[in-house]
Amino acid sequence: MDALESLAGLPKADLHVHQEATRYLDLILAEREGREPYDWAGWRERLAAEIPPGKERLQRIGSVQPVPLDEYDDDEFFVARFAALMRDHAAAGACYVEIRCGGEVVTREAFMSLFRRAEAQVRAEYPLLRAEALAIVINPGQNPATADAFADGCIRAAGEGLAGIDFLYAPYDAEADWTPMYRLAGRFAEAGLGITAHAGEVSTANIAAAVRMPGLTRIGHGVHAAADPALLELLRENGVTLECALTCNEYFGVLPETERHPLARLVEAGVAVTLATDNPVQLSTTIEQEYAGAAALGMSAEQLAGFTRNAIRAAFTSEERKSAMLSELDSACSAMTREP
Repeated sequence: MDALESLAGLPKADLHVHQEATRYLDLILAEREGREPYDWAGWRERLAAEIPPGKERLQRIGSVQPVPLDEYDDDEFFVARFAALMRDHAAAGACYVEIRCGGEVVTREAFMSLFRRAEAQVRAEYPLLRAEALAIVINPGQNPATADAFADGCIRAAGEGLAGIDFLYAPYDAEADWTPMYRLAGRFAEAGLGITAHAGEVSTANIAAAVRMPGLTRIGHGVHAAADPALLELLRENGVTLECALTCNEYFGVLPETERHPLARLVEAGVAVTLATDNPVQLSTTIEQEYAGAAALGMSAEQLAGFTRNAIRAAFTSEERKSAMLSELDSACSAMTREP
């Protein structure tokens, strides 16, 4: 069985997807109101015509909010939009998804209870789907008191099941001051939260600094490390897993077109890699399409399964869940190899 033929039966995992709160809310409201949802294909076409590929285009990723979130922020819609994201992943063959939540979402009262309600709804239809939530910490050095208060909320949420933290910072394309992030990361790691950080999406800057962060085991994107043998060695030595989003990299132009994506070089260098959707509504992708994109780059069926295995091993979830998912993955791979 070739790589593309194996996709349907292969469990997939996505460690890097943003909640896209207003985008999923728009989809839900559009269905209820009998209207068309926001035209993201048209948005992508206009943005590509107006903004050249690279950092400037990437900075526009959150420039459109199709519906006002604060008008539909009750528990029903809160659960519905998380369930919609999880259901899209499950329908595309995902066994696992980690959802990154910005703003004050994770410090909302009963956040994890509502998140688990959404997960339970989806698992009733797709019992092999598991989901975890991450909080995004943005530029903690700008206002240390606010950052500490938010960290306190995240640590409280960890006791209720919050799985991890994702760090975002500025400047993104040049070396940033990681001191405030290191300080908070130490607190998060002590609380048992997994640590990942965006780095290496637009340049090699900040990859080495991210690796030195207390408790960090993963990097969001990190693909520019492929251009630097020393960084590849650093990632290997420290066992850091990269969360690669092919469609995102191509559309925003932070790398050459997908056909020249360095995914294969990262794999050949022995770096642990996973696949991700990043912003699936805006970019019109699914985790199955990301795996298909990897297959188009020459990844074998065994390597595609390896992406899922890497993701499960690096997941910010319980050992019990990891063990169950690895067992299910092994069973699926065995079944695929037995097919004529």
